[in-house]
Amino acid sequence: MKNKKKNQTVNNKFNFDNDYIIGVSSSNSNSTEIKKQKKKKKSKKESKMKNYEQNKKVSKPKNYEQNTKEKRAKKPKGIVIKAILIIMLFVGAGCFLCLSPAFNVEQILVENNKKLSSETISSLSKIELYKNIFLMRKSDVIENIEKNPYINTVKISRKLPNKVKIFVEERTEKYLVEFGEGKYAIIDGQGYILEITSQKIEGLPILVGIKTPTDQLINIKDNSARLKEEDLKKLDVVASIVETAKNYEVFDYITKIDISDSDDYKFTLEEEQKVVYFGSNKDINTKIQYMKEILNNEKGKRGEIFLNRELTPSKPPFFRESVN
Repeated sequence: MKNKKKNQTVNNKFNFDNDYIIGVSSSNSNSTEIKKQKKKKKSKKESKMKNYEQNKKVSKPKNYEQNTKEKRAKKPKGIVIKAILIIMLFVGAGCFLCLSPAFNVEQILVENNKKLSSETISSLSKIELYKNIFLMRKSDVIENIEKNPYINTVKISRKLPNKVKIFVEERTEKYLVEFGEGKYAIIDGQGYILEITSQKIEGLPILVGIKTPTDQLINIKDNSARLKEEDLKKLDVVASIVETAKNYEVFDYITKIDISDSDDYKFTLEEEQKVVYFGSNKDINTKIQYMKEILNNEKGKRGEIFLNRELTPSKPPFFRESVN
Protein backbone atom coordinates (compact mmCIF):
# COMPACT_ATOMS: atom_id res chain seq x y z
CA MET A 1 0.00 0.00 0.00
CA LYS A 2 2.74 2.39 0.84
CA ASN A 3 4.34 1.76 -2.54
CA LYS A 4 1.09 2.50 -4.38
CA LYS A 5 0.71 5.80 -2.59
CA LYS A 6 4.21 6.80 -3.47
CA ASN A 7 3.60 6.06 -7.12
CA GLN A 8 0.42 8.12 -7.13
CA THR A 9 2.12 11.10 -5.54
CA VAL A 10 4.84 10.97 -8.20
CA ASN A 11 2.29 10.83 -10.98
CA ASN A 12 0.40 13.76 -9.51
CA LYS A 13 3.49 15.90 -9.32
CA PHE A 14 4.76 15.43 -12.94
CA ASN A 15 2.79 15.28 -16.12
CA PHE A 16 5.30 14.69 -18.99
CA ASP A 17 2.82 15.61 -21.68
CA ASN A 18 1.97 19.05 -20.30
CA ASP A 19 4.88 20.04 -18.11
CA TYR A 20 8.41 21.01 -19.21
CA ILE A 21 11.31 19.71 -17.26
CA ILE A 22 14.59 21.62 -17.37
CA GLY A 23 17.20 19.59 -19.20
CA VAL A 24 14.63 17.32 -20.80
CA SER A 25 13.35 18.06 -24.40
CA SER A 26 10.07 17.06 -25.95
CA SER A 27 10.56 16.25 -29.65
CA ASN A 28 6.87 15.68 -30.36
CA SER A 29 5.74 19.14 -29.23
CA ASN A 30 8.50 20.95 -31.14
CA SER A 31 7.82 19.24 -34.45
CA THR A 32 4.14 20.01 -34.13
CA GLU A 33 4.78 23.71 -33.61
CA ILE A 34 7.15 23.92 -36.63
CA LYS A 35 4.58 22.29 -38.89
CA LYS A 36 1.92 24.77 -37.76
CA GLN A 37 4.19 27.74 -38.52
CA LYS A 38 5.02 26.38 -42.01
CA LYS A 39 1.32 25.93 -42.78
CA LYS A 40 0.59 29.51 -41.71
CA LYS A 41 3.37 30.91 -43.97
CA LYS A 42 2.21 28.81 -46.91
CA SER A 43 -1.37 29.95 -46.49
CA LYS A 44 -0.26 33.60 -46.37
CA LYS A 45 1.69 33.21 -49.64
CA GLU A 46 -1.24 31.54 -51.35
CA SER A 47 -3.60 34.31 -50.26
CA LYS A 48 -1.20 36.98 -51.58
CA MET A 49 -0.93 35.22 -54.97
CA LYS A 50 -4.73 35.00 -55.24
CA ASN A 51 -5.07 38.71 -54.48
CA TYR A 52 -2.39 39.54 -57.10
CA GLU A 53 -4.10 37.45 -59.77
CA GLN A 54 -7.45 39.03 -58.98
CA ASN A 55 -6.00 42.55 -59.19
CA LYS A 56 -4.25 41.65 -62.42
CA LYS A 57 -7.39 40.41 -64.10
CA VAL A 58 -9.35 43.65 -63.96
CA SER A 59 -12.50 43.37 -65.95
CA LYS A 60 -12.93 45.98 -68.73
CA PRO A 61 -16.10 48.04 -68.71
CA LYS A 62 -18.76 46.93 -71.13
CA ASN A 63 -18.60 50.12 -73.21
CA TYR A 64 -14.76 50.20 -73.37
CA GLU A 65 -14.48 49.16 -77.02
CA GLN A 66 -17.25 51.55 -78.05
CA ASN A 67 -15.52 54.50 -76.33
CA THR A 68 -12.16 53.75 -78.01
CA LYS A 69 -13.82 53.55 -81.44
CA GLU A 70 -15.50 56.91 -80.90
CA LYS A 71 -12.20 58.49 -79.84
CA ARG A 72 -10.43 57.11 -82.90
CA ALA A 73 -13.19 58.40 -85.13
CA LYS A 74 -12.94 61.88 -83.60
CA LYS A 75 -9.13 62.22 -84.11
CA PRO A 76 -9.08 62.23 -87.97
CA LYS A 77 -11.95 64.70 -88.05
CA GLY A 78 -10.02 67.07 -85.79
CA ILE A 79 -6.87 66.79 -87.94
CA VAL A 80 -8.84 67.47 -91.13
CA ILE A 81 -10.46 70.56 -89.61
CA LYS A 82 -7.06 71.90 -88.50
CA ALA A 83 -5.57 71.26 -91.95
CA ILE A 84 -8.46 73.09 -93.64
CA LEU A 85 -8.03 76.06 -91.30
CA ILE A 86 -4.28 76.24 -92.01
CA ILE A 87 -4.86 76.08 -95.78
CA MET A 88 -7.49 78.81 -95.56
CA LEU A 89 -5.06 80.93 -93.55
CA PHE A 90 -2.33 80.57 -96.19
CA VAL A 91 -4.72 81.26 -99.03
CA GLY A 92 -5.96 84.39 -97.29
CA ALA A 93 -2.41 85.58 -96.66
CA GLY A 94 -1.47 84.88 -100.29
CA CYS A 95 -4.47 86.84 -101.58
CA PHE A 96 -3.56 89.77 -99.34
CA LEU A 97 0.09 89.80 -100.53
CA CYS A 98 -0.87 89.55 -104.21
CA LEU A 99 -3.61 92.17 -104.10
CA SER A 100 -2.21 94.74 -101.69
CA PRO A 101 -0.82 97.85 -103.47
CA ALA A 102 1.83 98.09 -100.75
CA PHE A 103 3.74 95.31 -102.57
CA ASN A 104 3.72 96.87 -106.04
CA VAL A 105 7.18 97.25 -107.65
CA GLU A 106 8.31 100.87 -107.47
CA GLN A 107 12.10 100.58 -107.96
CA ILE A 108 14.55 98.30 -109.80
CA LEU A 109 18.09 98.24 -108.43
CA VAL A 110 20.91 97.01 -110.72
CA GLU A 111 24.30 96.10 -109.21
CA ASN A 112 27.79 95.11 -110.49
CA ASN A 113 27.14 96.25 -114.09
CA LYS A 114 30.02 97.94 -115.94
CA LYS A 115 29.46 97.55 -119.67
CA LEU A 116 25.65 97.66 -119.80
CA SER A 117 23.76 100.55 -118.21
CA SER A 118 21.24 100.02 -115.42
CA GLU A 119 18.50 101.27 -117.74
CA THR A 120 19.42 98.67 -120.37
CA ILE A 121 19.36 95.83 -117.86
CA SER A 122 16.06 97.03 -116.37
CA SER A 123 14.59 97.11 -119.85
CA LEU A 124 15.90 93.62 -120.61
CA SER A 125 14.30 92.28 -117.43
CA LYS A 126 10.78 93.24 -118.59
CA ILE A 127 9.76 93.84 -114.97
CA GLU A 128 6.59 95.92 -114.91
CA LEU A 129 6.58 98.82 -112.49
CA TYR A 130 3.57 99.12 -110.19
CA LYS A 131 2.76 95.46 -110.68
CA ASN A 132 2.66 93.21 -107.60
CA ILE A 133 6.13 92.03 -106.63
CA PHE A 134 4.95 88.48 -105.88
CA LEU A 135 3.52 88.04 -109.37
CA MET A 136 7.03 88.46 -110.81
CA ARG A 137 8.65 85.16 -111.86
CA LYS A 138 12.38 85.21 -111.18
CA SER A 139 13.14 82.57 -113.80
CA ASP A 140 11.51 84.67 -116.52
CA VAL A 141 13.45 87.77 -115.50
CA ILE A 142 16.77 85.88 -115.50
CA GLU A 143 16.03 84.36 -118.90
CA ASN A 144 15.19 87.76 -120.35
CA ILE A 145 18.40 89.42 -119.12
CA GLU A 146 20.67 86.51 -120.11
CA LYS A 147 19.63 86.92 -123.73
CA ASN A 148 22.18 89.71 -123.93
CA PRO A 149 25.63 88.25 -124.81
CA TYR A 150 27.40 90.52 -122.32
CA ILE A 151 25.56 88.87 -119.42
CA ASN A 152 27.22 85.82 -117.88
CA THR A 153 25.04 85.24 -114.79
CA VAL A 154 22.07 86.98 -113.12
CA LYS A 155 20.67 86.88 -109.59
CA ILE A 156 17.25 88.32 -108.69
CA SER A 157 16.02 89.13 -105.20
CA ARG A 158 12.95 90.87 -103.80
CA LYS A 159 13.49 93.75 -101.36
CA LEU A 160 10.15 94.02 -99.63
CA PRO A 161 7.89 95.75 -99.82
CA ASN A 162 8.40 97.28 -103.29
CA LYS A 163 11.98 96.89 -104.64
CA VAL A 164 13.66 94.34 -106.94
CA LYS A 165 17.44 93.88 -106.96
CA ILE A 166 19.23 92.60 -110.06
CA PHE A 167 22.85 91.47 -109.55
CA VAL A 168 24.71 90.73 -112.79
CA GLU A 169 28.09 89.30 -113.73
CA GLU A 170 29.18 90.56 -117.13
CA ARG A 171 31.52 89.04 -119.67
CA THR A 172 34.70 91.00 -120.33
CA GLU A 173 35.88 92.04 -123.79
CA LYS A 174 39.24 90.36 -124.53
CA TYR A 175 39.85 90.16 -128.28
CA LEU A 176 38.64 91.33 -131.69
CA VAL A 177 38.10 88.76 -134.41
CA GLU A 178 38.59 90.14 -137.90
CA PHE A 179 36.23 88.46 -140.38
CA GLY A 180 35.86 91.04 -143.14
CA GLU A 181 37.19 94.39 -144.27
CA GLY A 182 36.59 96.73 -141.38
CA LYS A 183 34.42 94.15 -139.55
CA TYR A 184 35.22 92.78 -136.13
CA ALA A 185 33.53 90.47 -133.65
CA ILE A 186 34.20 91.28 -130.01
CA ILE A 187 34.76 88.10 -127.97
CA ASP A 188 35.50 87.34 -124.32
CA GLY A 189 38.16 85.02 -122.90
CA GLN A 190 35.89 81.98 -123.31
CA GLY A 191 35.20 82.65 -126.97
CA TYR A 192 31.66 84.00 -126.60
CA ILE A 193 30.79 86.54 -129.30
CA LEU A 194 29.57 89.70 -127.61
CA GLU A 195 28.85 92.05 -130.51
CA ILE A 196 29.83 93.09 -134.04
CA THR A 197 31.64 96.38 -134.59
CA SER A 198 33.35 98.28 -137.37
CA GLN A 199 35.75 100.06 -135.06
CA LYS A 200 38.96 98.88 -133.46
CA ILE A 201 38.89 99.00 -129.68
CA GLU A 202 42.08 100.21 -128.04
CA GLY A 203 43.70 97.61 -125.84
CA LEU A 204 42.08 94.60 -127.55
CA PRO A 205 44.42 92.56 -129.80
CA ILE A 206 43.01 91.27 -133.09
CA LEU A 207 42.76 87.49 -133.58
CA VAL A 208 43.39 86.24 -137.12
CA GLY A 209 43.52 82.75 -138.59
CA ILE A 210 40.43 81.41 -136.85
CA LYS A 211 38.46 78.47 -138.30
CA THR A 212 35.01 79.59 -137.12
CA PRO A 213 32.74 80.38 -140.14
CA THR A 214 31.69 83.99 -140.66
CA ASP A 215 28.01 83.08 -140.42
CA GLN A 216 28.59 81.75 -136.93
CA LEU A 217 30.40 84.93 -135.92
CA ILE A 218 27.64 87.30 -136.96
CA ASN A 219 24.73 85.17 -135.71
CA ILE A 220 24.46 86.53 -132.18
CA LYS A 221 20.70 86.59 -131.69
CA ASP A 222 21.00 84.87 -128.33
CA ASN A 223 23.68 84.27 -125.70
CA SER A 224 25.05 81.03 -127.20
CA ALA A 225 27.14 82.32 -130.15
CA ARG A 226 30.71 81.09 -129.66
CA LEU A 227 33.88 80.15 -131.54
CA LYS A 228 34.13 76.55 -132.70
CA GLU A 229 35.94 73.98 -130.55
CA GLU A 230 39.20 74.04 -132.53
CA ASP A 231 39.53 77.79 -132.02
CA LEU A 232 38.60 77.55 -128.34
CA LYS A 233 41.53 75.20 -127.67
CA LYS A 234 43.90 77.70 -129.30
CA LEU A 235 42.27 80.50 -127.35
CA ASP A 236 43.24 78.76 -124.10
CA VAL A 237 46.89 78.80 -125.20
CA VAL A 238 46.63 82.46 -126.17
CA ALA A 239 45.15 83.26 -122.75
CA SER A 240 48.18 81.68 -121.02
CA ILE A 241 50.60 83.62 -123.22
CA VAL A 242 48.73 86.90 -122.69
CA GLU A 243 48.64 86.44 -118.90
CA THR A 244 52.41 85.86 -118.78
CA ALA A 245 52.99 88.83 -121.10
CA LYS A 246 51.00 91.02 -118.69
CA ASN A 247 53.17 89.87 -115.80
CA TYR A 248 56.30 90.95 -117.69
CA GLU A 249 54.66 94.17 -118.93
CA VAL A 250 54.90 93.41 -122.65
CA PHE A 251 51.24 92.68 -123.39
CA ASP A 252 50.49 96.29 -124.36
CA TYR A 253 52.87 95.94 -127.32
CA ILE A 254 50.79 93.12 -128.88
CA THR A 255 48.25 94.34 -131.43
CA LYS A 256 47.54 91.19 -133.46
CA ILE A 257 47.65 87.43 -132.71
CA ASP A 258 47.73 84.85 -135.51
CA ILE A 259 46.41 81.47 -134.32
CA SER A 260 46.30 79.72 -137.71
CA ASP A 261 49.17 77.38 -136.72
CA SER A 262 49.03 75.90 -133.22
CA ASP A 263 52.73 75.04 -133.45
CA ASP A 264 53.74 78.60 -134.25
CA TYR A 265 51.69 81.45 -132.79
CA LYS A 266 52.62 84.88 -134.23
CA PHE A 267 52.32 88.27 -132.55
CA THR A 268 52.37 91.62 -134.33
CA LEU A 269 53.72 94.60 -132.41
CA GLU A 270 52.77 97.63 -134.54
CA GLU A 271 54.38 100.38 -132.49
CA GLU A 272 57.61 98.41 -132.18
CA GLN A 273 57.43 97.44 -135.89
CA LYS A 274 58.16 93.83 -135.05
CA VAL A 275 56.68 90.38 -135.59
CA VAL A 276 57.27 87.68 -132.97
CA TYR A 277 57.33 84.01 -134.02
CA PHE A 278 56.43 82.51 -130.68
CA GLY A 279 56.21 78.82 -131.52
CA SER A 280 54.03 76.45 -129.51
CA ASN A 281 52.82 76.69 -125.91
CA LYS A 282 56.05 75.21 -124.50
CA ASP A 283 58.29 77.27 -122.18
CA ILE A 284 55.96 80.28 -122.27
CA ASN A 285 57.60 81.99 -119.32
CA THR A 286 61.13 81.67 -120.74
CA LYS A 287 60.08 82.90 -124.19
CA ILE A 288 58.35 85.97 -122.79
CA GLN A 289 61.50 86.87 -120.84
CA TYR A 290 63.60 86.60 -124.02
CA MET A 291 61.00 88.65 -125.89
CA LYS A 292 61.20 91.45 -123.34
CA GLU A 293 65.00 91.42 -123.41
CA ILE A 294 65.14 91.66 -127.24
CA LEU A 295 62.54 94.46 -127.29
CA ASN A 296 64.70 96.48 -124.91
CA ASN A 297 67.92 95.77 -126.83
CA GLU A 298 66.49 96.38 -130.32
CA LYS A 299 64.41 99.45 -129.58
CA GLY A 300 63.36 101.40 -132.66
CA LYS A 301 64.41 98.69 -135.13
CA ARG A 302 61.97 97.03 -137.51
CA GLY A 303 62.31 93.28 -137.80
CA GLU A 304 61.38 89.80 -136.56
CA ILE A 305 61.93 87.99 -133.26
CA PHE A 306 62.34 84.20 -133.48
CA LEU A 307 61.34 82.23 -130.40
CA ASN A 308 59.91 79.27 -132.35
CA ARG A 309 62.77 76.86 -131.71
CA GLU A 310 64.04 74.65 -128.93
CA LEU A 311 65.85 77.21 -126.85
CA THR A 312 69.23 76.13 -125.53
CA PRO A 313 72.45 78.02 -124.72
CA SER A 314 73.77 76.99 -128.14
CA LYS A 315 70.46 77.91 -129.87
CA PRO A 316 69.23 81.13 -128.25
CA PRO A 317 66.40 83.25 -129.69
CA PHE A 318 67.46 85.91 -132.14
CA PHE A 319 66.32 89.13 -133.82
CA ARG A 320 66.53 89.69 -137.56
CA GLU A 321 66.33 93.30 -138.68
CA SER A 322 64.36 94.16 -141.82
CA VAL A 323 66.36 95.81 -144.56
CA ASN A 324 63.49 97.59 -146.31
